[in-house]
Amino acid sequence: MRVDGVPRRADAAAAFVTMLPPGCDLHNRHAFLAKCDDTAIGHLHLVNGYPTAETAFIGLLAIRESAQGSGLGRALYQAAEQFAWKNLHVCTLRLAVVETNPVMSFWTWMGFSPTGEIKPFRGERVTSRAILMRKQL
Repeated sequence: MRVDGVPRRADAAAAFVTMLPPGCDLHNRHAFLAKCDDTAIGHLHLVNGYPTAETAFIGLLAIRESAQGSGLGRALYQAAEQFAWKNLHVCTLRLAVVETNPVMSFWTWMGFSPTGEIKPFRGERVTSRAILMRKQL
């Protein structure tokens, strides 16, 4: 709601599955899924080699609302960070935080710092800015 201005975008699932930065294809994308029994409760996706070969970009970290605050987001992120370091051999992680999404403190706590780059962001009904952040591994 804070990012797009609507409770749920009609195309959100399709956009999430197909979303890739320019110059990347599906072999660059790695997905991490957290489940409880047979229910998905968290997801993170990582794009290798974007925007440079030594960098992986976190495209999305989403945790079911009922599981937020449980440490699952931290655990999911840490698993992705270890995978990026050990398997992708990247030295930097990057991500963008939409200014209207109150998650900046989470990413700062995970060791990310703003790069100084800010880009316009246009949600379905909200116009904001995307603040780019990075972490050296």
